[in-house]
Amino acid sequence: MQKAIFGLIGNPVGHSLSPLMHQHALKHLGIDGVYIPLQVHPGDLKQAIQGIRALNFQGVNVTLPYKEAVIPYLDDLGPEAEACQAVNLISNQQGTLIGHNVDGKAFVGSLVQAGIQPRGKAVLIGAGGAARAVAYSLSAAGVEELCLLDIQEGKAQALASYLNQHCTARAVGYVMSDEQFLNLAETAELIVNCSPQGMFPHVERSPVTSLRGLSRQIVVCDLIYNPIETRLLHMAKEQGMKVVSGIDMFVEQGALSLELWTGQRAPRNKMKAVIRDALQDSR
Repeated sequence: MQKAIFGLIGNPVGHSLSPLMHQHALKHLGIDGVYIPLQVHPGDLKQAIQGIRALNFQGVNVTLPYKEAVIPYLDDLGPEAEACQAVNLISNQQGTLIGHNVDGKAFVGSLVQAGIQPRGKAVLIGAGGAARAVAYSLSAAGVEELCLLDIQEGKAQALASYLNQHCTARAVGYVMSDEQFLNLAETAELIVNCSPQGMFPHVERSPVTSLRGLSRQIVVCDLIYNPIETRLLHMAKEQGMKVVSGIDMFVEQGALSLELWTGQRAPRNKMKAVIRDALQDSR
């Protein structure tokens, strides 16, 4: 019987912990398979996607910078990928390549696992592809107001315009500043960092300088998973706020991918333990 083959397409991919997490998960499930990191240069993307069929990969994850660029080479898109115009996993269904986006679903799933029901007003820092998927899914989950902050005001406003056409939540874009952030966050239930500020190796950075004066009832989330506790989350804990680390979303993304490819329930606790151990060992 042929070994099941999965992979990760991006550039670069050497830093990713996805292969480690998926390899442990496959072994735990008793699946004879491999998960291979595939660094693809921009001029080779079309051939790489064609290779999924030729080499009979069951599926691949897609990371930066190809989440949008892969779309023309696929046969179909799932509803979330269609709505967000971004793909983070591809399934190979007997030669038909279908693009999916589980970024937003994974984020909302990480909230639910933490006992948090999305509602009311959410403030998102950053207006890139991750913010689009998160905002789209937050609206579907029950959030009524989306405040989007970005250092490029036009980018935040463009995303708000898109969301207002595709979501039930009301979205408004603003230029990022500490003053604007604090004004918006005063009445928020949820703050989400969708920017790279604070990601390893720049762990001393934070997208905001302070959370003082904000309600302790606000939930603060960071999509960054390395480090597990970013400076933003550390500040939130100091203020007595509930926090959700990016590691929860990262594991949920992997779990949803694995379940879509194999039809088996993913071992989330095992996957999370593997990532935690790897991050702690790398300190």
